[in-house]
Amino acid sequence: MPLITVKRMRSPEEITTEGRKAVFLEDQGEDFWAFDLDNPMDVYEGKLYGDWEKANEDLSEFLIHNALNEAAYGARATRSWDAVPESLLAEILSPMEEVAFGGWRWPSPGGRVFVSDALVANIGPAVEDSAPWGDRPGYAEVQIGSSRPGLLSYLDEIEGIDWLKSGAVD
Repeated sequence: MPLITVKRMRSPEEITTEGRKAVFLEDQGEDFWAFDLDNPMDVYEGKLYGDWEKANEDLSEFLIHNALNEAAYGARATRSWDAVPESLLAEILSPMEEVAFGGWRWPSPGGRVFVSDALVANIGPAVEDSAPWGDRPGYAEVQIGSSRPGLLSYLDEIEGIDWLKSGAVD
């Protein structure tokens, strides 16, 4: 199972420079990440044709954050829904603890990561159904993954969410 499925880490020969930034990671859209050539622990986030913004996380924290983010999407089994009422988040996240990351802006600001011994969740703002694609107040986007599919079964009992399911079944 690949460690990165949502974004793509560039191989050493694919790393490019833009000014004093070395671009090492990208998503399928228009988001890019780079480290500073003079201060390699400094990470910058950028959009295609946009300016670089210094991330709130240093390189070590960023790489751990990215690994957990990817684990929620690339796990053996997953549940996701793009518009979960915020009133249900406490029940959904009850078996997990929040990781105190500094925060990043991908795919939009406000994302959080939760973990337990066999679950990992990405929680972020839900996006409106039409342009200008702003945050949808009162809702969150939820992505949960596990290497042990049976641990996700509690989510199927929560009323009002028609989870998208993928992966193995116990």
